[in-house]
Amino acid sequence: MKPIEILSLVIMAIGFISVYMAKTIVRKFDLAKKQNCEHESEMTEQEVEEYKFNKAVFNIKIIGFIVSTLGIALLIIFR
Repeated sequence: MKPIEILSLVIMAIGFISVYMAKTIVRKFDLAKKQNCEHESEMTEQEVEEYKFNKAVFNIKIIGFIVSTLGIALLIIFR
């Protein structure tokens, strides 16, 4: 196996793990508090907390997807 293939597999694994562990990452680093909510006045406090948590989880999953896509692209390009 070439080093570039190993690197691409590691990058893909990091991306997939971050998608799989998104809720845990958000809870551990308390990322929900850092999210903005534009319509906070129209929601209850519980809805705002749930919205911020879901938004943070979604952001982590998107970042993980992008990272894993880069790994897949490396694997395909340098095949």
